[in-house]
Amino acid sequence: MQEFALRYFRKSQALPGQTDEGATGKDTDSLVQYTKAPIQESLLSLSDDVNKLAVASFLALMRFMGDQSKPRGKDEMDLLYELLKLCQEEKLRDEIYCQVIKQVTGHPRPEHCTRGWSFLSLLTGCFSPSTRLMPYLTKFLQDSGPSQELARSSQEHLQRTVKYGGRRWMLPPGEMKAFLKGQATRLLLIHLPGGVDYKTNIHTFTVAAEVQEELCQQMGITEPQEVQEFTLFLIKEKGKLVRPLRPAEYLNSVAADQDVSLHSRRLGWETPLHFDNSIYISTHYSQVLRDYLQGKLPVSAKADAQLARLAALQHLSKANRNTPSEQDLLAYVPQQLQRQVNMASIKNLMGQELRQLGGHSPQEAQISFIEAVSQLPLFGYTVYVALRVSMQALSGPALLGLNRQHLILMDPSSQNLYCRIALKSLQRLHLLSPLEEKGPPGLELNYGSADNPQTIWFELPQAQELLYTTVFLIDSSASCTEWPSVN
Repeated sequence: MQEFALRYFRKSQALPGQTDEGATGKDTDSLVQYTKAPIQESLLSLSDDVNKLAVASFLALMRFMGDQSKPRGKDEMDLLYELLKLCQEEKLRDEIYCQVIKQVTGHPRPEHCTRGWSFLSLLTGCFSPSTRLMPYLTKFLQDSGPSQELARSSQEHLQRTVKYGGRRWMLPPGEMKAFLKGQATRLLLIHLPGGVDYKTNIHTFTVAAEVQEELCQQMGITEPQEVQEFTLFLIKEKGKLVRPLRPAEYLNSVAADQDVSLHSRRLGWETPLHFDNSIYISTHYSQVLRDYLQGKLPVSAKADAQLARLAALQHLSKANRNTPSEQDLLAYVPQQLQRQVNMASIKNLMGQELRQLGGHSPQEAQISFIEAVSQLPLFGYTVYVALRVSMQALSGPALLGLNRQHLILMDPSSQNLYCRIALKSLQRLHLLSPLEEKGPPGLELNYGSADNPQTIWFELPQAQELLYTTVFLIDSSASCTEWPSVN
C-alpha cells in the first residue's frame, strides 16, 4: 500500500518534494499507518465537494472504531450506516478503503483495530474498489492474512464481490449487529421436489449460485453447464409472488422474511440425463412426476398401455409389491384424465406390466419412469396452463411451454402445436390486470420484427411468474443479445 500511497495520495499527504527514492522507509510507512488525529483533507486527490465527504467519513470511521468520542444520540450502528451510505458514492469508495487500511495498520489498541477490520470485512462484501486500487488492496489482505482472521474473510468477501457485484443494499439492523458480533451464519431451508428439505448454512454474502452449486454437488452434478440448468425459486406470501432468483442475488437480501420460502427445480434440460446418484434420481423423479400428474406432460386418454405402464412404474417406485387398489390406480393417472380413461382396461394392463417389471427396484422404477416420460410432448419445458389465449383456434385452456429458446402453445387434447415464439424475438412483455373481479391476470407479448410485429396474450393465475421466468431465461440465454421491455 505504500507504493499506492506514493503514487496516488495527495501531495500534502505523500511527502511533498520527495520522490519514491527520496522518501525514507519511516516516512513511507506513515502514509498508510494509524493516526490519532482526524484528517483535514482527503487522502486521495478529490474534488472539493467529495473532499468534504472524505473528511466526514474519516471522522465517522474513528468514532466507530472508538478512537474519537461518539456524538450525542449516535451509536455504533448509526456510524456504520453513515459510512456505508457514504460508500454508495462511487467516487468516495477508494478513499474510504484507504482510510480504513490506514487506521488498522499499526493501531496501538487491538480492540479498536478489530472494529476497523470488522468494517473492512463488511466493506469488501458490499462494494468493490477501483481497478487501480484492487491489486494493492488484494496484496494488503494477503499480507495481513496470516495474523488477522478478518483479513482472510475480507479477502473471501472481496473475491465474491468481484464475481457477483457486491451486496450494495443496506443490511437490516439485526443482521448488521449479528455480523459485528461474528454471528453472520444462519440456517437456510431449501425445498426440493417431492417434499424433501435440504438444510444449509449461509452467511451475510452468500449468493443463490453458491447454494445451487452445493445442491448440485449433492446430486453428483459437477459440469458447470448442467449446474446452470437448476434454479432457486422464491415463493412469497403463499404464492402471491413466485420468481426465479438470479445467480448473483444475495440470499439474505431476499430470503430474510418469514413468509418467504426457497425451492429448487430444474429449469433447463439440454444436458443429457444421467442416473448415477440416488439424490439425483429421486429429485428428478419427483419433479417430472408432479408435472405428469398435473397434466403438464400430456398423454392421450386413449393411450391405455402407456398410462398403465406409467402407473405400474409409480407403484413400484414406492417399494409397494401389493396389488394396487382402485384409489391407488386413480392417483397414478393425470388428474384431468381420470374421468375420461377406461379404468378397467388400464387396471388389467397395469397388472400385466407389474408382472413383467417385478424385478425392478424402486430406484430402477423411478429411472424407467423418467425415461418413459422424457418421450412425452413438452418434456424439457416449464409448463403453465393458460386458461384463455388470444387465438381463435384455441377456444379452451392451452398448455404453454417455456424453455431457453422458445415459448410454445399446445392443445392438451389433440397435442397439436399452435404457436412457437423464439424468445430472442420478444420485444415487450406487459402484465395485464384481471378482466373480472376474481379473474386471473394476463400477460401480453409483443414479438416479431419491425416489418412484421405480432401480439399475443394469455390469461393464467401464474402470469407474473411466467413474466419473471421468461425474462430470467432470456437473461441466461447466450442467443439473446437484447432485453425486451417489461412493464
